[in-house]
Amino acid sequence: MKFTWWMAPVIGIGLCAIANGVLIATAFKVRPQKLVEHAYADSKHEDARSAERDVFTARGWTVTAAVDGSGCTLTLVSTGGAPPMAGAVDLYRPDDRSADRQLVWSDLATPLRCPLPKPGAWSLRVVLRDAKEVVLAHDMRLNRP
Repeated sequence: MKFTWWMAPVIGIGLCAIANGVLIATAFKVRPQKLVEHAYADSKHEDARSAERDVFTARGWTVTAAVDGSGCTLTLVSTGGAPPMAGAVDLYRPDDRSADRQLVWSDLATPLRCPLPKPGAWSLRVVLRDAKEVVLAHDMRLNRP
């Protein structure tokens, strides 16, 4: 069979159609996990969360985490000002929403034990309230072996 001029565009368009068909089939077969229902609407709180982190940092407080094989232990060190009154820790697992949980940190003077049931990456958000009801927050990422 002799190659003529009209075969080149047909072969080119055919290869593009095959490649696009494979991409479309893959997109329908492998779907990303939706983490939140309305991602754009949920992001409107990010400025307030950033301000909470800034207040936490400005007060000179730190949260340290000691990670072991089954979880982590959080310790709050407040260097100045009135210590916070109460707190909570949000544990977030990026790949498994069923593992997400919230722990109440009622006595901030003692370390808090946070069980991390699955190994791998965890996001923790420590949210504290001081005597004037100002919300302070600290975000950290941990990797449980």
